[in-house]
Amino acid sequence: MGRSPRQFVPSGIYHVYSRGSNKQPIFRFDSDRVDFLTCFERVVAQTQLRCLAYCLMHNHYHLVLETRDGRVSGAIQGLNGRYSLRFNKRYDREAHLFKNRFGAVEQRATGQLLWTLRYVVTNPVESGLCGRPHEWLWSSYRASAGLDRPPRFLDVGGLLSYFGDVPAKATARYRAFVDDYVGV
Repeated sequence: MGRSPRQFVPSGIYHVYSRGSNKQPIFRFDSDRVDFLTCFERVVAQTQLRCLAYCLMHNHYHLVLETRDGRVSGAIQGLNGRYSLRFNKRYDREAHLFKNRFGAVEQRATGQLLWTLRYVVTNPVESGLCGRPHEWLWSSYRASAGLDRPPRFLDVGGLLSYFGDVPAKATARYRAFVDDYVGV
C-alpha cells in the first residue's frame, strides 16, 4: 500500500529539503547547481510558490517556501523529477538521484521561521564549506543581504518584511541577524 499524500496548508510556509540517495552528491559541478536553479525558477513561475530562502549543498538542498494554494507536493516532485532526469542524462546514470520523498516542515511560528531562515543560509558555514555565509555562492544570503542581484524566483521583499518596513534597515537587520549567529 502506498503512502498517503501529505497535506499542505494554503498560505503556509514550509522548510522543504531533499537529500541525494545514499547521501551521494546531487551536484557535481557548479553547472549542476545552475541547472537546478533554472529548473526551480521554472517551477516557481508555474506554481503559486514564493521562495523566501534557499541553499544548495553538495548532497542536499534547502528551500523555504510559502504556498498560496497548498500545492507543494506536485511542485517539488516536478522539480526533483525534472532535475533528476537532466542530471542522469548528463552523467549517463539510471539510478534514483534523490532519497525517498522530500521533507517538509511547516513553520508555525515566527520564531521558528526566523530560526529556519538563518539555518538555511548558515548551513555551509556549519558544514565547514566556508567561513561566512556571504562566501557561499549557492544560497539566497548574498541576494537577501543586498550583495547580489536576486534571481527572479527569490522573494527578497517577503523575507525582509520579517525584519522591518524600511528596505535598507530591514537588510541591515537581516545581515546582523545572520552574522550574529556565525559570530561575525
